[in-house]
Amino acid sequence: MSVAPSENITERLERERDFHNARFEHDDRDAQLKYYDAIADCFRDYWARVGQLSVGADILEYGCAYGDNAMRLAATARSATGIDISDVAIERGRAWARQKSLANVRLEAMNAEAMSFPDNSFDLVFGSGIIHHLDVDRAFGEIARVLRPGGRAVFVEPLGLNPLIEFYRRLTPHARTPDEHPLVKRDFRSFDAAFGATSCKFYGLTTLAAVPFRRTAIKAPLFALTRAVDRTLFALPAVKWWAWYSLMEAEAA
Repeated sequence: MSVAPSENITERLERERDFHNARFEHDDRDAQLKYYDAIADCFRDYWARVGQLSVGADILEYGCAYGDNAMRLAATARSATGIDISDVAIERGRAWARQKSLANVRLEAMNAEAMSFPDNSFDLVFGSGIIHHLDVDRAFGEIARVLRPGGRAVFVEPLGLNPLIEFYRRLTPHARTPDEHPLVKRDFRSFDAAFGATSCKFYGLTTLAAVPFRRTAIKAPLFALTRAVDRTLFALPAVKWWAWYSLMEAEAA
């Protein structure tokens, strides 16, 4: 999303911070969480890649919430940093890091569109469901700036091009902020423009139809079948844009 000159960026960021502070005080998203079974393979692939790239690296989780991922990865990373707009989440995370005596973990409440880190600070920047809360061009520019040459960015983000998914989002406005914007084609073009090389994989189409059966005996074979169907469908250039989520990876120039 490109911010119009007339938009008050400070007000937008304050809305995001207030929403997420309230969320971390009282998280009531259980009704939506069941659908994430449909993209379990997306998050499996995401964490496998993040884990691989974290070893011996200076890493930054972009939108870290409590920082528990940074703490978990700190065992193999050189340093693990996390930022989030929610000062509530960061304060809780810092307390946990102190309890664990994690000297190589740093958590900061920070504007992801204007980070205070120097250029070329990190080998890996990663995040889950964060970019679509931000001005995409500003975010990708900042990520590219703080990555070292050859460093990697790895993100999982929702798309906003499936009419049925968009209809569900309109029915559940309480579950999201007024400013968030699942990614569309122009956002992927911005992603390509910001980095030296990019790749994207797509997840979650027919697997969504299997969600009502997630607690039955046919769960495993049904999800296996629908994931295979999705892989075939996403090979078609037009159909991939109907996916719910994308795993996005880039290399800094």
